[in-house]
Amino acid sequence: MTKKLQAAMEYLMTYGWAILIIALALGVLYSLGILNPGRLKPVMCLLPAPFSCNIQNFSTGGKLSITLSQGSGNTYTINRIACVDNALLDTNGLPKSNSYWTTATGLTLSVNPLPSGSTTTASGIQCYTPNGPYSGGIGSSFGGTLVINYTLPSGAYAFTSGAINAQVNTQ
Repeated sequence: MTKKLQAAMEYLMTYGWAILIIALALGVLYSLGILNPGRLKPVMCLLPAPFSCNIQNFSTGGKLSITLSQGSGNTYTINRIACVDNALLDTNGLPKSNSYWTTATGLTLSVNPLPSGSTTTASGIQCYTPNGPYSGGIGSSFGGTLVINYTLPSGAYAFTSGAINAQVNTQ
């Protein structure tokens, strides 16, 4: 009887230590940010046609740089761009406050007006959360909406918006 009890205790102790070591290893990995679920979000910028975009850079202070292309057959002038958390959009899908927009004077655009089939780099776009301008460490991520206000060849203003997931990659 004692041999069976001793075998059972050895079995439980062996597996107990193994489970404890695995739990400690997972805790260390999580604390280092390796198992952070936010890091698993894909980096993407999705705009409806005729626009397309790619994320180039996202800083710890929430400044976003993208490449923006359009293929409408017309030339558009980019007026302003907003990068906001979805909670900051009104019922029309536009930012609730004018302060969320980065205007053309605050943007660095390599090409503006943007002819059809061309690409411009837009940098200096500030992203906003409900708590104010985004701020996060390297590896943290932001998800929300990118809204672009542009002028049509007729002189009329238009808006387009799409989803954005960016991960901080520079200070």
